[in-house]
Amino acid sequence: MASSIFLASLILLHLLLSPQPAYSVSGFRATLTRVPKHMISTSTFNTERATNSLIKSPMKAKKDVYLMNLAIGTPPVTFSAIMDTGSDLIWTKCKSGGGSGLFDSSKSVTFSNINESCESLELGTDCKQDYADGTSVSVTLGRETLTIGNNKFPNTTFACGKPNGKYYSRADGIVGMGRGKLSLVSQLNERLFSYCLGSRFGPQTNGMLLAGSEVSSRKINTQTTPLRTQDGMSYYYISLEGISVGGTKLEVTKSDFAVSSNGDGGMIIDSGTTFTYLEESIVDKISNEFMRQTKLKKSENNELYYDLKHCFKSRGNVNAPTLVFHFEGANWELLEKNYIYQKDGGDMACLAFIAKNDKGVSIFGNFQQQNMLVIYDLDKSSLSFKPATNCNKL
Repeated sequence: MASSIFLASLILLHLLLSPQPAYSVSGFRATLTRVPKHMISTSTFNTERATNSLIKSPMKAKKDVYLMNLAIGTPPVTFSAIMDTGSDLIWTKCKSGGGSGLFDSSKSVTFSNINESCESLELGTDCKQDYADGTSVSVTLGRETLTIGNNKFPNTTFACGKPNGKYYSRADGIVGMGRGKLSLVSQLNERLFSYCLGSRFGPQTNGMLLAGSEVSSRKINTQTTPLRTQDGMSYYYISLEGISVGGTKLEVTKSDFAVSSNGDGGMIIDSGTTFTYLEESIVDKISNEFMRQTKLKKSENNELYYDLKHCFKSRGNVNAPTLVFHFEGANWELLEKNYIYQKDGGDMACLAFIAKNDKGVSIFGNFQQQNMLVIYDLDKSSLSFKPATNCNKL
């Protein structure tokens, strides 16, 4: 399958990528691999870092990703990074070693090298991440003061990256928000965090990342589904049990999204992947019911629409039926803007789902999460969500 969806997956830097073209306008996805159990965070990790104050970071949509602003070093150097719940590492492009990044560790009075080798930290032997399209990033691990809003966090482990290739043009780095010990939420020992991703296509393209105990007050009127874990994986698994289009329930059951005995399958929620990945047969069912209800004709001329293969001839609003993902104990309603992709001035509308031809993990991407407040409660192992009309006012 030729993939072009953005999944900012630098999972402990030894993640193996799928053998398909990696870079395009909408990025790439990765093959999920297992990480050592001792690298998965527990509630006892870094407890001295926990804070009762609200950590708040504005975000902004940039094409297919959401960027948060933060600063590193003393004096602080501001940079923008992709907020990614599908990976665990914090890294930024640096000037050290001839790089072209914003941060120069030699000019920071709070920078310290990590003496352990990348191999001893199980990050590989050469501290280099290679991608399927030939791009790569070489990193040096260190500890530094990280500033988010008004909060400073000294001795935060991060990676100084020197990327090669055009993939990193959107941002200065990545902030991993996964379960692994090197992620931001694990290093800060924040067991409760949330984000709201503004719409890419409306006036409210901004978003907000929140962390801290105060986030719990925002659970009012939310729906809640369990967050699952999978042995050796640092991702946030959610249980999808069915899909409806315009009130018509498709022949899709929870067994279609069950994790197999060898660990394949299941569904994760990921802010770093653009469109949602589903098995090809399931996307076909959504498409067929969508066409039946809208009477739209399928178009084969979708060369400019990335890997979106289910496209239809249409100008203006499609008047699409509401699509519902039935998760365990909660229903996530997708309005037209959350599952129809349409280029400005174009004469096509596409279903914003990537049809995958394997039994691997399904991914609930950020396009489907627009204009929703999403709350991760790691102590209660739950994911809560509700519609948000303005992500700036959280």
